[in-house]
Amino acid sequence: MPHSPQISTIVKSVLTTLVLSASICGARGDGILIDLDDRSRVLEQIEAGDADLIAARAALVRAAEEAMKVPVRPITEGKEDGKRTAPSGDPRDYVSLSPYWWPNPDTDDGTPYIRHDGKVNPERYEYDTPKLGDMGSAVRTLGMAYFITGDELYAERAMEHIRPWFIDPETRMNPRVRYAQFVPGVSDGRHVGIIDTNRLRWVPDAMLMLAESPAWTTADTQGTKRWFSEYTDWLLASELGMAERQAANNHGTWYAAQVAYYASYADRDVVVTEIVSQVPDRIDWQIEPDGSQPHELVRTMSLHYCDFNLRAMLDLCRYAEGVGYDLASHESEDGRSIKNAALWLLPYMTGEKDWEYKQIKPVKPHMFYQCLRVASRQFDDPRFEAALDKLPPLPDDMAWVDLLLPPNE
Repeated sequence: MPHSPQISTIVKSVLTTLVLSASICGARGDGILIDLDDRSRVLEQIEAGDADLIAARAALVRAAEEAMKVPVRPITEGKEDGKRTAPSGDPRDYVSLSPYWWPNPDTDDGTPYIRHDGKVNPERYEYDTPKLGDMGSAVRTLGMAYFITGDELYAERAMEHIRPWFIDPETRMNPRVRYAQFVPGVSDGRHVGIIDTNRLRWVPDAMLMLAESPAWTTADTQGTKRWFSEYTDWLLASELGMAERQAANNHGTWYAAQVAYYASYADRDVVVTEIVSQVPDRIDWQIEPDGSQPHELVRTMSLHYCDFNLRAMLDLCRYAEGVGYDLASHESEDGRSIKNAALWLLPYMTGEKDWEYKQIKPVKPHMFYQCLRVASRQFDDPRFEAALDKLPPLPDDMAWVDLLLPPNE
């Protein structure tokens, strides 16, 4: 049985923590990707009997119960015999195989690997990527569930994941991805591998939510901020980071989004300002005047990548707000803007238009939900919110969108 208090008890106990939340999160009084202050409105609507939000809360609890079962697997796990360890010999170094590269059928040892865009080599799952992804997903879900329900068991379990990955010196992941997306016979690590740590998206926000719990300590704040600050430094100064920064497609956008996000959590506003102030140049070369994204349209999964790149740009709008920079309103003289990119993609997301480009795998329409809700909140445009009614219901592991990214009032 799920262990969660009754809704009326939740509302009373959680509302009393709002002042504490503001003091933890600093002068902004909110999260990074979300507004923590939205919680009071959502909980009041639940208490008033809003059936949709009650259902969303129940779905989040179900997802959290599943997340409670996710095993704690630090990056060092499974490397005791030296297998799957980075060339550095340090088991704390992240290692991943590039997803779209496969053994070469024309050579005896299969090297050099060859690329098949959009087709994932299952060998990838033998390295650190699943561990990073499982931890990030579990911490996100448990942090969000704690924030909405006040159930301390969720917070305590989340901390069992966070401390081995970010704080404990023997198991803490080295804040770098020097050996990410290696390709046998080609490279022991590539700049495109930086996108692997996009699996940490939402983790800093979850940490801000968990900071209300007695399970969270001052040492946890210091340790996690230190980790994200050090990773920010590596992204900015390393050869791989500088190369990824120049990527013309979604890799470059997600590089910027990651740096701005981690720097936001680490209280490094100067870095955030530098990153978001350069995004208008990226908009100019990534988005056409009609809103299309040519660098993503050439991919074999072009609809997926258009949504993926747009999601990063919307995140950057949010980070820009945190340092007083209005990125959402930027539009070039010939009409290139993030909003126009969202409007161009809108009828394809809802199925009103058939996708005219290559997409070798079917997309899951509910994956567009988060992007549309964020666009609705960011641009305060009813067209994005209305489009959500045309999408299928959210699965349990995405019910949090309605609770933590509610529509604008």
